[in-house]
Amino acid sequence: MYGNRYGKSLCHAWGASPIYLLGKYYLGVCPTKPGYAEWECRPCLGDLKWMKGDVPTPHGNIHIEMTRKQITIDSKGCGPGKLIIGQKEVMVNPDQRIVVSLRSLHLR
Repeated sequence: MYGNRYGKSLCHAWGASPIYLLGKYYLGVCPTKPGYAEWECRPCLGDLKWMKGDVPTPHGNIHIEMTRKQITIDSKGCGPGKLIIGQKEVMVNPDQRIVVSLRSLHLR
C-alpha cells in the first residue's frame, strides 16, 4: 500500500486487530497449551462497567460475561481452563459453566 509493496494499512476500523486485542486484554483469554487444549482467563474490566464476549477456539467458544460483582464463564466444548483474578485461581472443568462472585474472592 501507498507505494510500499509489502506495506499494510492500519487505518481501517474493522481490521482484525481491535477484535483480537479486546479478547486478549479485556476478556483475558489465552491458550496455555497448543490449540487451546488448556487455557486461562485473566479478565480486566479497566474503566468498563461490564463486558461480555466469545473467544473462538478449535474446540468451541469460551463465553465470558463480567460485571464489577461477578464473572460467568461458559466453556462448552472446550478443554480445562483456569480463571485468574489477582492472586486467586478458580479451575474451570471441561464443558462447564461457572459463576463466580467477585466478593467471594475477597476482591475490592
